[in-house]
Amino acid sequence: MSGRAALDSGFRLTGRELEAVDLAADGLKVDAIAEKLGVKATTVQSRLKFARLKTGSTRTTALVHSTYSSEQLARPSAEDPAELSRDELQVLGYLAEGLTVVEMKARVSWPEHRLRDVYGDLLAALDATYRPAYAIKRAWAMGHLGREEQTD
Repeated sequence: MSGRAALDSGFRLTGRELEAVDLAADGLKVDAIAEKLGVKATTVQSRLKFARLKTGSTRTTALVHSTYSSEQLARPSAEDPAELSRDELQVLGYLAEGLTVVEMKARVSWPEHRLRDVYGDLLAALDATYRPAYAIKRAWAMGHLGREEQTD
């Protein structure tokens, strides 16, 4: 099962949901988001859960990607792109879909250790180790994601 169900292209997140998604995109965990917003962690979990339901995303990485794609979150400021290999770009696409490494394994013919190495290298290249939602934000800022929606 992928990280994204059928997306309702007309979804609209509330301001509070967008606040939580924006902070998740910065790489913050639920407890840190709750502290920053002055609410309980369960409240943040609920906001992210409802946002994922509205977007058809089962994972926060897909949720962040969906909110940038739908322009409900302002695109991050442009950054110089990190050099990514073809394999890293492929894994980035899977991450944007919300796939876990286990789910990615079913899509590639590589040995698991290679996939994990490529995944780790991708997060390191985007300065997002242990923060995959932040990797999505950085990839948008660098132009690795969202190219098809951008106008020249």
